[in-house]
Amino acid sequence: MVLMKRYLIPFLVSFFTFNIFFGIYALDNEFFQKGLSYYQTSEYQLAIAHFKEAKTLEPNNPLNYFYLGNSYFQLNDLDNAILNYTTGLNFTEEKGIFFYNLGNCYYIKGNFDFSTEMYTKAVMNDPTLYDSHLNSGNAHYQSGDYANTIVQWETYLKKYPQTPQYENIEKAIAYLREELKNPGSLKGAKGEVLDEDLLSDVLGDLEDLINRTENIMEMSEKPIDDLSREDIER
Repeated sequence: MVLMKRYLIPFLVSFFTFNIFFGIYALDNEFFQKGLSYYQTSEYQLAIAHFKEAKTLEPNNPLNYFYLGNSYFQLNDLDNAILNYTTGLNFTEEKGIFFYNLGNCYYIKGNFDFSTEMYTKAVMNDPTLYDSHLNSGNAHYQSGDYANTIVQWETYLKKYPQTPQYENIEKAIAYLREELKNPGSLKGAKGEVLDEDLLSDVLGDLEDLINRTENIMEMSEKPIDDLSREDIER
């Protein structure tokens, strides 16, 4: 499925909220400030080099890991993004956005079960991360779990009724309910998905949201695929 670039606002909200919480800790770190400047101009390799230097000066500052993860994410280096987000969890009480971004990373890697776990942890730590429900619903949909897709999408609509996707998501929910009542109703004579534009529209919003993830990470040499749930929960 093609990743779409559409749902920008939620990621900007997540980014600035986190910066308000933690920006004060990095104000005097020249390497961090230069890294942030490079990050804002999409020069991610240079940003990474400076965030790494900032990390050596402030190894317990969660912002360094957050923006390292974001930079790696923008370069599609999901393994290093996951490592930094995971490490950053050790140095902050504001864990929600880290779990949220981890969920996005695992979604893109196709690990939908683990991504839903991360989205659940995200909203448990920060109930205002409403998009966790949208993303989790999409992950369940990709796994063919329509019942939990409906639960998560309905929760998203309840928590964030002002979403511009409200009507489309309602239609998609009704569509999936019909499929649960009459299995096979989503498929046409040749096996294609009926009303695919509607479902793609809803899924596309999630996937753009994921592409706008703000992350960081990098401290362990441990292979990402070997990370245990204990590692993530530290």
